[in-house]
Amino acid sequence: MYDRIFGTEWNELTREEAVRRAFALGVAEGVGNRRPEELDRVMEAFPSAYDQSLVELAYDEGRTKALDAAAEADEPREVWNALVDEAGAPREPPVRAALPGAITDLTLTRSPREGPPSSLDFPSMLRK
Repeated sequence: MYDRIFGTEWNELTREEAVRRAFALGVAEGVGNRRPEELDRVMEAFPSAYDQSLVELAYDEGRTKALDAAAEADEPREVWNALVDEAGAPREPPVRAALPGAITDLTLTRSPREGPPSSLDFPSMLRK
């Protein structure tokens, strides 16, 4: 499944491509098609520890989701199709893998809160 969509003939990857490939490799392992040499190549494409940790997180996310989905599916292909689309992209973005934890914890990724900030709100003793 992985080979059919992605292939292994590549020389360079962007961070986004590496995250997509790592997620798909995790899904492939979750359904019994382990590709450790391809994962190593994807990891080695990025020398920085930060980029390698993103790739590793995407891989772990794909494997975890595949193992969870495999419990409910009859065939590995069903699991693959449920988690990876025809272009090789995750059907649900692996947010934790695509965005560092500090960014996901910021309010930039959430909708603004309605009403005044809690620091400007009246204390309970001043409310009727």
